[in-house]
Amino acid sequence: MEYLVTYGWAILAIVIIAAVLWYTGVFNPSKFRGGSECGGFGAFQCIDQVVVDSAVAGSDNATIVLGNSLGRSITLSAGDVLGTGAPAAGDCDAWSDAAATTRSASATGKVFIVCSNGADLLPNIATGDAYDWTVSITYQDGQSNLVKTDSGGFVRGKVG
Repeated sequence: MEYLVTYGWAILAIVIIAAVLWYTGVFNPSKFRGGSECGGFGAFQCIDQVVVDSAVAGSDNATIVLGNSLGRSITLSAGDVLGTGAPAAGDCDAWSDAAATTRSASATGKVFIVCSNGADLLPNIATGDAYDWTVSITYQDGQSNLVKTDSGGFVRGKVG
């Protein structure tokens, strides 16, 4: 009984302090994430990404820049972004240039996932909100001519 009284108060104090810290978000790493993260792709290497709200740029847009890691030329056919607050289906596509005009990427070229519809592309999020989206890219391998999808990618960050 003496141990329960002596150490019980200490354990109760630790539990209360931990509960207060948990409630304030100290144990939530995304709260302290300052920059953006990108990765998880099998055939592509993440280079950069940006998501901009219409309050900053006049219209919402999202651009993800990836490098072709296959070592072979590819022809892009689709790029999709999924997740809470993500652009609607059809608002994103995969291109080999930022101007969204070319689909063939060289063995060491870049791939751009461009999301833009000239309006409120991201109606559920605003500047400063965090996002965590899944990205998939469908492409045709230039060597085997097989159509493949790399669906393991992700992008995270805060809307600019």
